[in-house]
Amino acid sequence: MNPENLKKANEVISTLLAQRKEKRAKLKETFARMIENSPVKNRRPPRDFNDSSYLLIRSYEGDDGTRPGANVAYWRSPDLNVSPLNSLNSYTTELNVGTLYNIKCIVRNRGDLIVPSAKVEFYLVTPSLGFDTRFAKKLGLTSAWVDCYSSAEVNIQYLIPPDDAGHRCLFARVFSFSPLDIPVHDTILNPRHDRHIGQQNLNIAAQSSQMQMNILHMPQAQLMVNFIPMNREEILALRHPSAKDFRIINNDRIPPFKMEFAEKTENARMQIKENTAYFEFNEDGKFNFEQQKRMHAQMQEINRLIHSGEARAEKFRKEIAEFRQMNLEHTTTPLNLFIPDLGLKKNEMTGFEIIATNNLNGEVFGGITLLVIG
Repeated sequence: MNPENLKKANEVISTLLAQRKEKRAKLKETFARMIENSPVKNRRPPRDFNDSSYLLIRSYEGDDGTRPGANVAYWRSPDLNVSPLNSLNSYTTELNVGTLYNIKCIVRNRGDLIVPSAKVEFYLVTPSLGFDTRFAKKLGLTSAWVDCYSSAEVNIQYLIPPDDAGHRCLFARVFSFSPLDIPVHDTILNPRHDRHIGQQNLNIAAQSSQMQMNILHMPQAQLMVNFIPMNREEILALRHPSAKDFRIINNDRIPPFKMEFAEKTENARMQIKENTAYFEFNEDGKFNFEQQKRMHAQMQEINRLIHSGEARAEKFRKEIAEFRQMNLEHTTTPLNLFIPDLGLKKNEMTGFEIIATNNLNGEVFGGITLLVIG
């Protein structure tokens, strides 16, 4: 579009918006008079209608995009799956070298505006507790038309090179520039706070084996990782295709898990007590524990005000920018997890949730579902 036509288009849009604003004011006056003369007492006027899109990738069944999310395992999105191209119903997160995989994501729009081009990014990472695009591999980007109150499916294919083989965690992130519907943060991938993020972090491993994982943290951090057993009903509720090939065993005890730093660390400590791992990191950083506590509490209140409708996000631009700046200090530390002998026989399976909590604010910031086989 040449500059002259673009100028004319902007003038038309400005005129329409001005007319809309004028008519909205007149409608409010009309409704006020109607309500004043109404026989119904304490009748409320209709709320202002603000047309918008509302893109989301579900984090759990029944997820409607309301954030912060519920206290559930949000790392098993039902809208995100990876499977070999020659067997699309065999969902997996263990990738084999030289195999072509199809990665599928369902994008939903609960808003009243059509999204003509919803962009979807796909990321692959080592199983991780806490997530950031700077420590992930971007697999690709695709787009889809998503009608209002509807959904659309997007797919990409990926041939696995040697560096990406093994257990992996998959992420998808959706956004749109027109209408504007973008993620909360530019690098942090946190489905609990952002409806634009979908995550699939379910892994299957053999007992008496070793698994590598990462933990995302601030330079100064106090974290806790819990190992929580899953019962038979919880494992079956995952509806993972592999479950039909195994006899599911109930967990009534937690055997001692062993974990260690995969690399030498000077300013980090880990202590394991009763299958809970406690971490403390004391690296150089701009934000100490007290500043982090203050900013987490501040963002919790901001989120409450925004989601309750008491305030709009634009009011807190300075505070949100400061919070984003703090999150840019995140780094990752690799860990080795040693899965013990659980006494499982051949064709038996059990499961655990590995859940990471930030001790500064008590918030769960990451999780891995681990299915263990004999």
